[in-house]
Amino acid sequence: MTWYQILSIFLTNGLRIFFGMYLAITLLDLSGNMKKAAAFSACASVCITVLSGFPIQQIYIAGAETIILTVILYCLFAASLRMSLFLMFFYEITVALWEFIISAGLGITFHSDSFLNTKSFGYMAAVWIVRFLMLGMAFLTKRTSATSSKKNNKQLSRVIAGIALAGFLGVVLLSGQNIITIGDDQLTVWVIFALLILVAVLFFNLNRQYEMEKAIAQLEKDKNTLMERDYQNLKNSYAANAKLFHDFHNHVEALYRYLSKNSTEEAMEYLENLRTPMQNISQTAWIGEEAIDYLINSKIALAGSQNIRVNTNIEFPRHTNIRSVDLVTIIGNLLDNSLEAAGSAEDNLRFINLTIRRINDMLVIKVENGCSAKPVVANGILQTSKTDKALHGWGLKSVRTAAEHYDGTIETEYSDHTFCAVVTLSFKAVKA
Repeated sequence: MTWYQILSIFLTNGLRIFFGMYLAITLLDLSGNMKKAAAFSACASVCITVLSGFPIQQIYIAGAETIILTVILYCLFAASLRMSLFLMFFYEITVALWEFIISAGLGITFHSDSFLNTKSFGYMAAVWIVRFLMLGMAFLTKRTSATSSKKNNKQLSRVIAGIALAGFLGVVLLSGQNIITIGDDQLTVWVIFALLILVAVLFFNLNRQYEMEKAIAQLEKDKNTLMERDYQNLKNSYAANAKLFHDFHNHVEALYRYLSKNSTEEAMEYLENLRTPMQNISQTAWIGEEAIDYLINSKIALAGSQNIRVNTNIEFPRHTNIRSVDLVTIIGNLLDNSLEAAGSAEDNLRFINLTIRRINDMLVIKVENGCSAKPVVANGILQTSKTDKALHGWGLKSVRTAAEHYDGTIETEYSDHTFCAVVTLSFKAVKA
């Protein structure tokens, strides 16, 4: 092969591999660094280009590329091995199908069977047309849905479904032409592949819908559990306070006896014991929303009982479209995760920093906490350290779901025994 043929193969392989990663990262909602994806795409393209120089059938090269892409997604982006393999397998088939359809279409246009020869310049032209179409699709889906990864995901899913259907129709139309010669066996194979792609798209969408419904059901269950727990805490706190006031006259009489005998120290100790239940339900105003203020106060009291230091820096805009129920979900889950991590850390790492700040029309909620070890990540999801995996581990999923109502994002970072979670929400001012 000449140098420009090698360069062409390298570039087409690189674009195909990079777009495959982009497709998997978007559809599986992975936290992916696209710069790293580009670097690994180049390395994988070199490997595939080298393999193309050997007398190896294209099906084996496509299989090697599928395995390489799956391994990269699994190792670099912590993707599900099963779903990565599923997506990459049908992605390779779809790309090959469209290369066949475009090359056949060019052959019909120019009345030449040479376009179907995979070693010809005509077939390479078809390959480049497919690559440009792939780049255009990636650009359009990214541009039209830049404000929300959820919208981007839906947009890309619709495009993929349309491509699968168009591919099937294209093969069917090719079977009825008589301008160029295409073997019946070859057409039968591509018709079967086109049907498999349609079934795969349907299966993937149904599976994702099932996963979404299961996640929503679990989130509702988790939310009810959290509400029940907070209700019991509030009930217990007010029960202790009601008992205090019920016995108020007895406490006054006891204090009078201590003071009448000049027993100041005993009186001070008695008063300190009386203050404890009052401190547990003290209502410091943080943002002016009763439910959220109580939530923050109760978490600070719980942290104090575990010798966890809490620092707050709160500036909350009044009269916005952000619902209290969503703020409770976001702040409550972030603080719960922080309490869990800081509660098992060494003394110098037992801290939580809560920051809520307004930046123009954005609300930033930042929670930092000390932790003794780096959090465990599996399939791109932070794993809970609690033994009851079925009940726990849904905190950040709840936060992400609530944040998406406001075109929001959640980002996490770990560095030097400090874990940081930042939620950014877009809000609108409303009339009081």
